[in-house]
Amino acid sequence: MKIFILTVCVLINISCVPKNFILNQTEVVSYYFDRKLKKLDNQENLNIDQKRNIIQTKIEYAYGILMERGDMLIDDDYQKSLKYYQKSNMIFKEAKYSSINLLSARYPKFEEWLRNDYDITFHEEDIQDLYWLAAAMGGTIQSSRGSDPFALVHIPTIGKLLETAINLNKEWGNGKLYSAMMSYTTVRPDLNRDVLDDSLNFYFEKAVRYSDSLDASIFVSYAETVHKPKQEKKEYIEKLNFVIEMDLQKGSQYEINNIISKRRARWLLSKTEDYFLE
Repeated sequence: MKIFILTVCVLINISCVPKNFILNQTEVVSYYFDRKLKKLDNQENLNIDQKRNIIQTKIEYAYGILMERGDMLIDDDYQKSLKYYQKSNMIFKEAKYSSINLLSARYPKFEEWLRNDYDITFHEEDIQDLYWLAAAMGGTIQSSRGSDPFALVHIPTIGKLLETAINLNKEWGNGKLYSAMMSYTTVRPDLNRDVLDDSLNFYFEKAVRYSDSLDASIFVSYAETVHKPKQEKKEYIEKLNFVIEMDLQKGSQYEINNIISKRRARWLLSKTEDYFLE
């Protein structure tokens, strides 16, 4: 077993093994991250950067590995896909509570602010914590697959977190905030189709601009949330092919994200005939 763990650690970190290959080994990667997170959670006296790293790792693991696998399995093995959703839901909830605790340590009335019962003046250094809390809350909703209606209560809170972060620095994260606003907008129950499309177009253009078109996930998200519901097959295929042909930008902040996005784009293309009537 120790040899197995060592092998996984080596594969994840050495550059001669393609990251794309490693990320496709879902069971191996899951085992590695489960062990890593358990070890991190058991540490004491962590500083703020270490706590942030744990939160970010949990959310990226839940979204990029577990949720992706659940999505790809849902048509072929529904019960197995549910296990991935349930596991990701648990991890998202852990990240959510950790994020709230992190912000509450600086702002004791933070939970009251979340309930609209208190005013707080945030600062630019708070953006990453607001962003990851919004991501964790969004993840709990998506991974619940509608089984937890109470999770929907948090939808307006996600918007509040992201809007607060954007007001502090709209360029933070090279488009991450606007990309997150795209995801948030798709789950809002109060928007009709026209307003939804206008909002998605606005956030899409902002995300593309601030990321300099280097973040593949933005284009995949647009294909799924705009072209697919509107049955725009030609545009859907063009967006996904654009992602597949993108440079991975090795060593950049987008590399892992783009590997995952390319994999999702290929999977979505393989399902094209299932999604479109013509």
